[in-house]
Amino acid sequence: MSTCGEAVGMQEQFGNVTVTYEETMVGYDQEFPEDERIERLVDAGYASGEAEEAKSEAFTGRGYDLRRMEAPGWPELYHLSHLRANLTEWLPIAGTDRVLEFGADTGQLTGGFLGKAKEVICLEERPRRCRVLAKRHSDAENLHVYAGNMWKNLEALSGGFDWILAPAVLEQAGRWFPGENPQAQALQKLKARLNPGGHLVLAADNRLGLKYWAGAANPHNGVYFDNLEGAGCGFTKRELERILARSGLSEAVFYYPYPERWFPVSIYSDRWLPKTGELNRNLRNFEGERLVLFDEEKAYDRLIADGRFPEFANAFLIVAGSQTQERPIYVKYSNDRAERWSIRTDILENAGGRQVRKVPVSTQAKEHIENMKRREAALARQCVAGGIRANLCELRDGAAYFAFLEGRTFEERLDGLRNKKDYAGLAAALQDYRRFLVACLTPELMPFEKSSRFCEMFGDPAFEKAYEGAPVNNLDWIFGNLMETSHGVEVIDYEWTFEVQVPVEYLLWRALSLYLHSRTDLQGLGLMAQMGISSHEEQIFAEMEHHFQLWLLQGTVTIDAQYLHTAGRTLRLSDLLDHAGKQRMQIYADTGEGFTETDSWWIDTAPDKEGHVRVRLLLPEGTKALRIDPAETPCLVSIKRILGELGGSYTLDYIHNGRELEAQGILYTTDDPQITVPALTEGTRLVYLELIVQELNHDTAFACMNLLNRVRTAERIYNWPPVRLLRRLRHGR
Repeated sequence: MSTCGEAVGMQEQFGNVTVTYEETMVGYDQEFPEDERIERLVDAGYASGEAEEAKSEAFTGRGYDLRRMEAPGWPELYHLSHLRANLTEWLPIAGTDRVLEFGADTGQLTGGFLGKAKEVICLEERPRRCRVLAKRHSDAENLHVYAGNMWKNLEALSGGFDWILAPAVLEQAGRWFPGENPQAQALQKLKARLNPGGHLVLAADNRLGLKYWAGAANPHNGVYFDNLEGAGCGFTKRELERILARSGLSEAVFYYPYPERWFPVSIYSDRWLPKTGELNRNLRNFEGERLVLFDEEKAYDRLIADGRFPEFANAFLIVAGSQTQERPIYVKYSNDRAERWSIRTDILENAGGRQVRKVPVSTQAKEHIENMKRREAALARQCVAGGIRANLCELRDGAAYFAFLEGRTFEERLDGLRNKKDYAGLAAALQDYRRFLVACLTPELMPFEKSSRFCEMFGDPAFEKAYEGAPVNNLDWIFGNLMETSHGVEVIDYEWTFEVQVPVEYLLWRALSLYLHSRTDLQGLGLMAQMGISSHEEQIFAEMEHHFQLWLLQGTVTIDAQYLHTAGRTLRLSDLLDHAGKQRMQIYADTGEGFTETDSWWIDTAPDKEGHVRVRLLLPEGTKALRIDPAETPCLVSIKRILGELGGSYTLDYIHNGRELEAQGILYTTDDPQITVPALTEGTRLVYLELIVQELNHDTAFACMNLLNRVRTAERIYNWPPVRLLRRLRHGR
């Protein structure tokens, strides 16, 4: 076993995977702060995986399971989340293909295509990250890893590639190719290694992504708006189109990962763009704080309506090369849940039209896909009674295929009525839905009884009345899954069909509550009551739904839950304006009883454009002294004037509990800063204040005080008589 820095060909072995180190490794031994922590996490699973008794189908060489990890940090999510692979896992890589991953990092994307390709070669600069990659995929028999100078290692490799994935090459090209058009130079070199008909896959952040306009900081340096101002990273779509043209990559398809390219849930394309209301998962500042200057969902809806989503998508994925016969035009991942339910939904397009495909993205989910044909049969039997149909399912090559139906979903029908503010028509349409759902289930309805299966999935709710339910239920009778076509109504998705009895009212509640969730304008219309569901039943069904979602997760910590634990501060514009536009002062008037809370009041103040706060105080009769608390935090206060008015203005003397900073003002390190006017001329009822208040966090205030103390100490030493004498002797005076 060798170490980095030895001759060409020195290698380390991790399970089935060999890491080969480039000759000198000069400049590539620098490590990032999180690398050691990430390697320790992977090492723990890798070591246990080497033991025969620890091996199982669930162990895939990854060496960790972040889905069970509570409150990880941003580095763990970035390197180890299984959702990272969603960016490229869906690519139509065939079993005969040779794949190159150029800049593989710690293998975040690698697992998504290892099981598809004939051979995968990973090039990465950092040796430690190469070791992490090899350990987490140590059971792969088709993986080779090369550490060091990637361009040098690329030249040493023989043969061409059917796929080259280079997600970071656009961003980093300037490091390798100084001068003009570094991105084009890099792409031309990679393009030269493609086999005929091969594909080059690139990724980039959009410097004009909507999240940056809304207040997300540059994820690489934490600076606000520098992407928009041209100083940050990323590319606009037009810039990328020019780079592709210079590189000779004339055939290229743009995809748009959403919410961004780190943990994408959906992949859109120009052939399938998002619809209004779909882009509602926009807070993804795992790496640090962000501002929220406006509602991104509403802004996206306007951009979508105007056909401008591609210009403002947060990220791009580009597949350059000849068109394959069948390539997804839209991808949606449902793998942020238990692995037995983890699937991917594709919309495919070819010369024959479009088709829907559902694919397992874990070994455990294969049974879930295979069961879809059986679910179709059960649902089709129910649908006959209601005069509707279930979309036909065909199992092929381990996936479930469905016809792509043209028409309007019931949700779109309701939204059309909502947009016209035809609330009576919307309520009538909901009654139509209720009638056909009940009609579908009526032939199989029987008195509802809790079963062990029901309690496992939905808990043990305390029902207060008798219900009826069918023995088999599609829990997803939701409005978006009902398509009104020229042939009638069809159920287009019935993934959650189970042999479990549930109350019919729960199905009605579930469909309507999901619809109302993001439509606040409808929530005061009493639509739930019109469907025959009481407020108490709403609470019971909500508890059932919560239990059902936990059952689907089976301990998985979702990316949304990870966000709540990991994300930096989210600073909303309304809060910032409230804080910036107002300063609160507490005023105490001593009328003979001293300063008490009873004889105090609060005033909201707004500084002018120069930061000056000007206040005229009307004091209670008999006020002898006055106290002003300018803030409720440490602060720096510059007092311009404190004047009493009594037949003319006079200057008031004051004391304070801060520290003088000469011309800068008064420094307070306390949360209770005070300015006290100990004596007012009798009869004074009006006091005029003019001051500047700059609030400070505690660390800043104490650092300033520390510095001030050191300056004062230095001044005392400088002016100490023996030191003054030494100075005179030194200068011969």
